[in-house]
Amino acid sequence: MIKGCGDKTVTEAAYVEITRLLRPVAKSIMYGEPCSTVPVYKKK
Repeated sequence: MIKGCGDKTVTEAAYVEITRLLRPVAKSIMYGEPCSTVPVYKKK
């Protein structure tokens, strides 16, 4: 799960880069708080 930071501004490019780095090894990538995650990527 990729968790955003409420106090700091994180650019969209940073989220794109971390997704690019994690995709080869992750089964799924989720964004958000543990109780309300949004799927970003799921390996089929």
